[in-house]
Amino acid sequence: KRQDGAVAMEMQRLKSAEGADTADGPGTRPRGGPKKEKSVLQAKLTQLAVQIGKAGLAMSAVTVIILVLYFVIETFVVQGRPWVAECAPVYVQYWVKFFIIGVTVLVVAVPEGLPLAVTISLAYSVK
Repeated sequence: KRQDGAVAMEMQRLKSAEGADTADGPGTRPRGGPKKEKSVLQAKLTQLAVQIGKAGLAMSAVTVIILVLYFVIETFVVQGRPWVAECAPVYVQYWVKFFIIGVTVLVVAVPEGLPLAVTISLAYSVK
């Protein structure tokens, strides 16, 4: 709106994540109101993103297990070293390093898989 040659702006209420006004007053819908329905593509993308997350978690767990087993077998079976209490901090340090590698696999797998999920879902929805 214009007032005396200056531009005036209207203040609008902020919308919450659910789409309702943040201030209680007329025109607000109750919290238990109807939610927005997902489109077919959004539902497929959500399902595919969940599957990618589960697969990434499984692969990171498998990675940690394989690294720990490899270390234990290589150190104690192949090289024949006995478990020495003084070396326990070194062993724990290796296991923490393996855990960090597993978390890295998980952190990289999920964001890299999401664009793949979008591409696959779009390809199937176009058919």
